[in-house]
Amino acid sequence: VSVRSFTLFLVNPAPDAERINFSVSTPRALPVLAAVTPNRDYIREIRLVDQAIEEFPFSDVQEGDLVGLSVHTANIVYAYEMAAELKKRGATVVFGGPHASIFPEETLEHGDAAVTGDAELVWARLLDDYAAGCLQENYKGGRVDPESFTPARWDLMNLDPYLMASVQTVRGCPKQCSFCSVWVQDGQTPRVRTNDAIIQELKYLYAAGFRVVLFADDNFYPYTLEDIENARSEEQRRDLQAGYDGRMELLERLADEIPSDMKYATQITMEVAENPDYLAAMRKANVIGVLIGIEAVTPEGLKAVNKEWNSVGEELVEKLTTIRTQGPKFILGALIFGLESDTAESLEYTKVFARNCGIALAQFVPLVPFPGTVDFALMKRGKKVLQMKDPNYEYWLDADHPRILYHHPNFESDEDLLQKVNEAWEDFYSPRAILGRSRGFGYKRFRDHLAYFALNRGLFTRYRRHGLSQDSAVRGNKKRRMARMLGKLILWLLRAKPVNAEMLSLAPNLSAQQVKRPAA
Repeated sequence: VSVRSFTLFLVNPAPDAERINFSVSTPRALPVLAAVTPNRDYIREIRLVDQAIEEFPFSDVQEGDLVGLSVHTANIVYAYEMAAELKKRGATVVFGGPHASIFPEETLEHGDAAVTGDAELVWARLLDDYAAGCLQENYKGGRVDPESFTPARWDLMNLDPYLMASVQTVRGCPKQCSFCSVWVQDGQTPRVRTNDAIIQELKYLYAAGFRVVLFADDNFYPYTLEDIENARSEEQRRDLQAGYDGRMELLERLADEIPSDMKYATQITMEVAENPDYLAAMRKANVIGVLIGIEAVTPEGLKAVNKEWNSVGEELVEKLTTIRTQGPKFILGALIFGLESDTAESLEYTKVFARNCGIALAQFVPLVPFPGTVDFALMKRGKKVLQMKDPNYEYWLDADHPRILYHHPNFESDEDLLQKVNEAWEDFYSPRAILGRSRGFGYKRFRDHLAYFALNRGLFTRYRRHGLSQDSAVRGNKKRRMARMLGKLILWLLRAKPVNAEMLSLAPNLSAQQVKRPAA
């Protein structure tokens, strides 16, 4: 059987308008796929391209090359345009990622193959099939076992433009929020990576110059005290307790085995406020920042997103205060505008609440019924108060199409709702508000005040359109120049120089003291 040779391109698609040569976090899929790519003679070269950072080298693509595109709903429109250009040049295009997992039949209209689920499980077979000339259209990856989580091939990426490295410690979330597709795609049973593998990867990233790591977990607190207490059987209780003990062990090892100037951010649920031991362990481990889905500040809003276990009013303020005083100091509060219970008055109250509740950062995003969510399914079937306008799945987040995809009974127009979103962003991220919060954190060095101010304005400039969860657009030359300038400042303030190549290769097996001390 003849075997073709080819260059393998792994790509995070993003249009030119979104490129500012800086990103808050590294992409996760690209270096992980590179890591599970087998060492085969038929692969001439592996090239990783994050288009949020650099242009894709279309001129380097030759006939017969293979291009893997990691896609979600927010970048799918551009990805389809890119696929058309690649196919003109004779390349074969494979789609993977959340959108391909939900709509494989749609992606196959634009590419040659689609991977659903965790690609790590089928990637080697796909490459062998392609080299042998028998590529299939569908590859079902399923869910990878936690023991088989693959460390990323960071050595294949230029890491200089990124503020944080993205590391995953657990996949899956036991919650069922109506706007979220994570628990649908990744499952509700947490799949936890081994602590040894996590520690080794963190040592490498420290040696590579990172001083902030994003634990890109669906939920960093996957085993709650309430879950353990309400276990349905003794066996389940033992399993949950073992999982919880493993997380506490991870936090202890972060404190003991990684240099103390490495800091961490992650995503977590409000329930952590009820566990002072876990909060204390996070603080000791240098987990300084958490994204918490506040979502809504009214009982009606929480009911609309199936998150009634969250808190509102004074209880919410108390829990946020507990988290930031006993655990991670910096909270990024995520709030959704446009829930079926929302009115102009309730969103005004939400804006004021965000400004005064003590959180360090915030994002305000209009409700988007993403494919794969309960909201999407119910809206599509006409079972929600909010009625979908036009189910044109391909163009949902294209800038030339409406950002509000449903008719809201409490707002006369989309513009009225979007105005409340913009007002919240501008109020929270005004220079005066940022400086007020900065003084409240008790910074003593000007450098710290400057870093916090730059981070706030950088997030405001880059992510106000869709929030941090999406690869958002920065449109207009003036805004792009400002975003680039802020990005460079943030990197200068918060990144370190990597050690030499020999030290970098040894880093995963060194102690905290050794990895912190550059080789002579």
